[in-house]
Amino acid sequence: MQRPCSPYLFILILFVPVIFSCGPQKKAVTATKKELSAVDEQLTDRKKTLDDIEIQRKNKQEENEIDDTTSSRIQKFINNTRIEIDTMIGNNEVLIGETIVSKSDWERLRQALTLSQNNLKFITTKVSFINDLLERNTVVKLDQDVLFGPGQYTVTEKVANNISSFFEPAAKEIDLFVKKYPDFPLSMVITAKGYSDATAIAKGSKLYNDLKERLRLTGTEPDQKELNKELSRARAEAVINLFKTFTTGRASEGGNIRNIIYLYEGKGDVVPDKNISDYNNNDARRRIVLLFWSVFPE
Repeated sequence: MQRPCSPYLFILILFVPVIFSCGPQKKAVTATKKELSAVDEQLTDRKKTLDDIEIQRKNKQEENEIDDTTSSRIQKFINNTRIEIDTMIGNNEVLIGETIVSKSDWERLRQALTLSQNNLKFITTKVSFINDLLERNTVVKLDQDVLFGPGQYTVTEKVANNISSFFEPAAKEIDLFVKKYPDFPLSMVITAKGYSDATAIAKGSKLYNDLKERLRLTGTEPDQKELNKELSRARAEAVINLFKTFTTGRASEGGNIRNIIYLYEGKGDVVPDKNISDYNNNDARRRIVLLFWSVFPE
């Protein structure tokens, strides 16, 4: 008489294929989790790079090597990118910590890995972009005594006819930088920051009256600091207008610059370089306009 099969044997027969079918999937899941962990390590490394960029940003702003607008934009970029990285790492950690065995979970894990790898590439490029921008010389120093006559804030005809000599080096640097990142739609910021010396402007003079009118003061007289600040602002504005004239028609078809913002400000008799300690009131080194350029992904 043949003995019936044990019910345990049937269970074993059913269970063995499951074990062997799950084995390769579990190995694949484990390998994918390791890849996600590797992505997280690289993302953490990008955060450290952002910390270094933040230090560099602060130093450059203090040394007047980047303007306040650029510094603010870079700081915002750093903060937003940190949030992106933290979100990605947080999502990956959930997946890495799960016990995933079902087919639907395996697909989700594989898709998450692909997305994380693509986002890592994008973030890496953005971080490199900002680091590259900070390492470049993005400021042009223009001596006011060359651009403007004494007590004037409009450029002479001779200067207007020779503007390329002032702006061509910066324009070439901008072109090279923009062409390096053709896949990014970009916005550009051009900022002029004017400085003056501390020489008094005679009350009742044409310059005094012109600056007072620009200040739109009624019933009060401007003090010397206000006058020198407005003079430096007027000269910064003139430089911006000069740069606009220079760039007219330069943009090539199909360029990836989507937007250009022009800004100008007057710093008055504030010294332009804190590292110079021997400035005097009527110091030509104080009478400058700094022209800054910066480019950002939109």
